[in-house]
Amino acid sequence: MKISKSTIPSGSLIEKYLPADYSDVYACEVNFEKEIIPDDIMVNFWTDFPSWVNGLFKLRNFLVKFVGLKGTEKGNIKEFEKSIRTGETYNFVSIPAKSNNETILLLSDKHLNAYISVHIKSEGEYKTISAVTLVNFNNKLGRFYFFVIRPFHGLVVKSLLKRSVKRIVG
Repeated sequence: MKISKSTIPSGSLIEKYLPADYSDVYACEVNFEKEIIPDDIMVNFWTDFPSWVNGLFKLRNFLVKFVGLKGTEKGNIKEFEKSIRTGETYNFVSIPAKSNNETILLLSDKHLNAYISVHIKSEGEYKTISAVTLVNFNNKLGRFYFFVIRPFHGLVVKSLLKRSVKRIVG
């Protein structure tokens, strides 16, 4: 399965949160007859990290303590999954918009707001699954923080999208 750069899907709910200081889209196409829902991809995306991504998050959590940012330590996975599926808030994560083919997650902190969308476009048995990231900086710390993580962002998103889709599609 190839994950490649793409554009924001036409009619996506994420368009409501534009303009953004930073945006990217990664997508893949799968041939799968069964229904795939965005919540399933989003849950897998955030709850099943490869060890190298866990290592990056541990390093990130250690470093951000010194500047007063929120950490992403694993909490109650069941509660987090429930929040994605029901649209409830969990810690600093909320679900500002959902539809049958899209789920948007918002990570909100004092330094930036990051919207992550999983969008699924179906055409028969072919489905295009997109992961959209929009980032709005709230201050200079947000710009600096994203400058530091940006080299890893694309690698992480592509890896998590591929891993999530493979777990669901097989």
